[in-house]
Amino acid sequence: MWRIRRKRSELRRRALQNVDVLVIDGTDATADLTLLGIRHAAPAAQVVRFRDATKALRFVLLAESGPDLILLDLGDPVDSGLHVLEQLRKSPRTSRIPVVVLTATHEASVAAASQAFGADAVIAKPSTREEYCAQMKKIVKRWLAGQ
Repeated sequence: MWRIRRKRSELRRRALQNVDVLVIDGTDATADLTLLGIRHAAPAAQVVRFRDATKALRFVLLAESGPDLILLDLGDPVDSGLHVLEQLRKSPRTSRIPVVVLTATHEASVAAASQAFGADAVIAKPSTREEYCAQMKKIVKRWLAGQ
């Protein structure tokens, strides 16, 4: 019996065709909280998570239709997250997708840079789990009101 093996990238690309929320976060703990907040706010939302921002960018640009919302953790170094944001804004296919930047820092310069690169909102991650989940619920409800 022969099996057709599909490349992981092909399967991921197919999964991105009907995505409501794309989460780009390299830290498992905060990504889990983000996903939990999304599930509470919009249980039917299709969510895909990437750990690597560059790979996420590549797949979003290749997808036939983009997600309805992108949650982008700036990560460390911040410059790499800002580069991805800049590329999302430059592409005609992704320039209108709302991008909410998540950052662990409360520095005004990071928020200003994110907005200069085209972020729709910048959220400094709250210190407690409950605050973070509540923040995710607000974000998802704001941008996915039709879900």
